[in-house]
Amino acid sequence: MKKNAPNARVNSGVRKAGSRSPQVATSRTYKSDRSYSAPKRSSKKRGGGNGAVIGGVVLIAVAILAIVGVCLFIKFGDKIMEEKYEVTYSDGTAAKLSAEELKEALASDVFYDGIKIDGIDVSGKSKEEALALVSEQFSQKPSEVDMSISFKETVYPLDLSSFPLENNASDIIDEAYLYARPSAEATPEELVNCFSAREALKTTPKEYTTAYTIKTDGLSEVIHGILDPFNKEAKPARVDSFNVNTCEFLVSESEEGCSVDIDKAITDVKGLLDSRTYQGTITVDYEDLIPTATTQDLTSGMGLISSTTSNTTSDNSRNHNIRITCEKLDGLVIQPGESFSFNDYIGERTADKGYEEAGVILDGKSDKGLGGGICQVSTMIYQSVSKADLQIDERHPHDWPSSYCLEGLDATVDWPGLDFKFTNNSGYPVALHAFYDVDAYQVTVQVYGHKFEDGSYIALTSTCSTNTYATTTYVADPSLPVGTTEKEMSPHDSKSAQSVKIWYDKDGNVIKQEEYASSYYRQINGVIKVGVLNPDGSLATVDPETGELTGAIEGDPSDISDNTDETGESQPTGDTQPTGDTQPTAETPAPTVPEETTPSEPVESNVLPE
Repeated sequence: MKKNAPNARVNSGVRKAGSRSPQVATSRTYKSDRSYSAPKRSSKKRGGGNGAVIGGVVLIAVAILAIVGVCLFIKFGDKIMEEKYEVTYSDGTAAKLSAEELKEALASDVFYDGIKIDGIDVSGKSKEEALALVSEQFSQKPSEVDMSISFKETVYPLDLSSFPLENNASDIIDEAYLYARPSAEATPEELVNCFSAREALKTTPKEYTTAYTIKTDGLSEVIHGILDPFNKEAKPARVDSFNVNTCEFLVSESEEGCSVDIDKAITDVKGLLDSRTYQGTITVDYEDLIPTATTQDLTSGMGLISSTTSNTTSDNSRNHNIRITCEKLDGLVIQPGESFSFNDYIGERTADKGYEEAGVILDGKSDKGLGGGICQVSTMIYQSVSKADLQIDERHPHDWPSSYCLEGLDATVDWPGLDFKFTNNSGYPVALHAFYDVDAYQVTVQVYGHKFEDGSYIALTSTCSTNTYATTTYVADPSLPVGTTEKEMSPHDSKSAQSVKIWYDKDGNVIKQEEYASSYYRQINGVIKVGVLNPDGSLATVDPETGELTGAIEGDPSDISDNTDETGESQPTGDTQPTGDTQPTAETPAPTVPEETTPSEPVESNVLPE
């Protein structure tokens, strides 16, 4: 046995990586015939190889753990990081659950604990099982449904025969089943609320009751069918036409309206049915609507407001044009706020409409044209409308003053350019009464409507001043026999006119007066053609300023006279002023109130003398 054998265990243990190798005791060997010698030490450091192996193993282990950790985080990280919400169970225990955990806790295909229907506990039952239990004790079906509505003390039964009574058990079961259940899109807060409601059921059950009910789909149509005819706007009285024979307005009667609260009636009836009340009468709320204008409002104080008359000529075509224009205008009603346009209403003056050629003015010269003479009608309208104090929108004076009215009180028209327009701003309907007296050669236009207060009325007058004086030029015409003349254009001085509107009381006293419209008539120089053709074919000469002839063989050169009648009243293509005795109709300085008339009794113009 070797004495040093135990010492060999010192190197049998494994050192930790990186630790210093412990010192090993030297063994001695005794051999015969040999002397003792110490063992040789290796120059290589002992234990270095084992430490490297151990360190590599540790690193591999750490890497494996990291990989496993990453995998676990990928799989369960969302749950690890998911937000928790505090909830309380029915026994008072508090807990924190994630949204997914809340959904799992609330997921169930049976009724939650604490749900009762008709006194039957359906906790843990399916919807089919709950319906079977509830159906065994349905309440008795009502024997009769008798509902009606009362409107203005008249009772109208509701025909609900198409609305059968049905037990609502199926709907109630659906409602009870959904209690405290979250929707698929529920937020975490909604999930917490549902969880709390479900837990509350365990201590405070929720009860539902079934009954026989009437489904109210279509009830609105039944009630509307009864009440709609009574729900209508108030109808104010309206002037429909004007009787030109009696000079009276024909008025449609006003009607009261009614505002029926149909929506409230529907809600009230549904309320009774929903409360399982099947007999009863609902009183309908309503409000009577008073028309803004009654028949009395329109007929009271209505009558003749103004009238204007002027003399015409003996020109049959001209008078014919005036007459057919009056016939179209006669009885025209203009409602409050409506506007009138002469050209729009009368239209183009054509032969197809019955118009004939009469004197017109073209480029300042007298000529013939369809509709000649109707400017006298538009002028009469202008004056009567002005005396009715209506709003004038468009008006044009002629090229030179007309002989049938004072300067500044005319209104020319021309298709399609110059127009006469006005608006009825009186607040009441007005009517035009226009007629032509063939025997008296007079045209009259009257305005009927709501008369002025206290019998007051309006008259028109004007002042006129000459600006420049026209001249006449004599022009030689070799086509005319010497000494004869032909007027090509009449001279007209340039003038300015200012119309005045005068208000009178019923006794003819002036209340006030105001300047109205201004008019300007341009200067038109006259032109007379003088014949210079001598019998022998030679030509005389003429003095352009005096018209005296030189070299005339026959005739008296000094006796150059205007042997033509002057015509003309309007701007280009307008109609002419009448020829002959056509002086403006005048009145006394204080005209009286116009009398209501018929066509056979024309009223003179309310115009003060010049």
